[in-house]
Amino acid sequence: MTHWSYHLADLLLAAFCYLVIVRLLLSPLPAANNAIVRTVRALTQPLLVAVGAITPRMVPSPLLLLGAVTWLYAARVVLRAGIAATGVRLG
Repeated sequence: MTHWSYHLADLLLAAFCYLVIVRLLLSPLPAANNAIVRTVRALTQPLLVAVGAITPRMVPSPLLLLGAVTWLYAARVVLRAGIAATGVRLG
């Protein structure tokens, strides 16, 4: 793997996308106070703080989570476009 930095960045963005989706799916559960839910919330909270800084305060939390997923997928598209612009072909 010669261009591991591209793969690592794409992998981290994908992992955050999936973590935010898991948090969105687990949020309506009433007994959501176990270790898995707390870990997912702790991992995704910095991202939600960043997205919340550019999102109006009147947006509810589930829509903020969807906004975070949208921003993450947009970042992946920009990353892939940047990789393609450098001429590197990822498998």
